[in-house]
Amino acid sequence: MKPPRYLVLIGMFIFSNSHATVNTLTLIDSYPTQGGKVCVYSDGHRTESIVKKGAGSCPSKKIFR
Repeated sequence: MKPPRYLVLIGMFIFSNSHATVNTLTLIDSYPTQGGKVCVYSDGHRTESIVKKGAGSCPSKKIFR
């Protein structure tokens, strides 16, 4: 018995959306704070920031999920 076509299409849609949220963002700014350094990443559509504790520089690219 073949599955109905709409189930196949729904399955493909769900699978493609689950992988669409992985983005590689580029470092656009960083600034020091008392607890470390804030690294700001963006791709023009999405902006994310992280706090890097301790010494060192922010990576030039970061993957966000």
